[in-house]
Amino acid sequence: MEEREGLWEQAMRNRLGPMRIRLSSEDCGAGKVQSADLVDLLLTDWDCPAMDGYLPRSVTRGGLDPDVVVVMAAYGGEERMSIEGTDTLFGRGALLIVSGEGVGRSGFSVPHGLRKRSLVLPRPALRAAGSGLKIPTSLSLGSDRPLVSMFHTFLSQVWNGLPDMTVAAEREAARAALIALIAGIVRSEGVGVNDESALPALRAQLDRSIAERLRHGPVRLEDLAADHGVSTRTIHRAFGLTGDTMKSVVRAQRLAGVRQDLLNTNLTIATIANRWNYYDPSHLGKEFREVFGLSAGEYRQNYAGDTGGSIGSEIEHSALGADRVMAAS
Repeated sequence: MEEREGLWEQAMRNRLGPMRIRLSSEDCGAGKVQSADLVDLLLTDWDCPAMDGYLPRSVTRGGLDPDVVVVMAAYGGEERMSIEGTDTLFGRGALLIVSGEGVGRSGFSVPHGLRKRSLVLPRPALRAAGSGLKIPTSLSLGSDRPLVSMFHTFLSQVWNGLPDMTVAAEREAARAALIALIAGIVRSEGVGVNDESALPALRAQLDRSIAERLRHGPVRLEDLAADHGVSTRTIHRAFGLTGDTMKSVVRAQRLAGVRQDLLNTNLTIATIANRWNYYDPSHLGKEFREVFGLSAGEYRQNYAGDTGGSIGSEIEHSALGADRVMAAS
């Protein structure tokens, strides 16, 4: 039992985050975890037996990684979750979007068995996908939402097609489509701006202005205000609609541009840093590593020539010594 729990804790730590796992003493069942990476997105297929999990106290104090967003799609079974005191029943056809920012206390219980897939992505990738996007701490959606059903289908297609995506452009296109679909789901559920004034429209214009100005030089608050004929206070209010600041939006767009240059050009990192208005390569490197967990050079080396690969196993049924497998839907 202890060995099996250790295997599940390791798989959780590798693909989602540190969790303490307790398996059912009456029925451990079988289990299987398979993982694959779509550029810098972590995709995992979970076939879980009955178990309980919770964040260790040491992690609860510091919270989860604030720079990631976790999306979970349920394909069979049931899971009961508690996130920051809010209880959620997660079952077949459901979708859960959780932001590491602000999440402290959380736990889950799988009473009988669960089949799900998880997707972990950098927060700036989602922020750069569209204006007016406020990423929730936790957003739970049922199977009755058309976009949720579409996401389940597309995620399954991506998962099944990953081994055959041998061209880097194919994998990049799949990555962009997944992120765009997640952003659309968040916006469609009313987690975007809801102010009745002209601020939402201004916010969309500001995002476009930032994207244009970043190509030519630094982005200054006073310049944005002058371009749109409003006060700097109004600029702050427009960004505040979604809990953002001008600095956070500029950072997300700038890092998205850096990432594209790393993957699609042969420019030196020093040239890329200058192109995107960083003080120097070390300034770029510090911000890039904080968000993507790798240096700019490591990211380019790992993903610029990415030609696909097989789906790897984190846990096999045989490793758990069980002979019953929950039927996948």
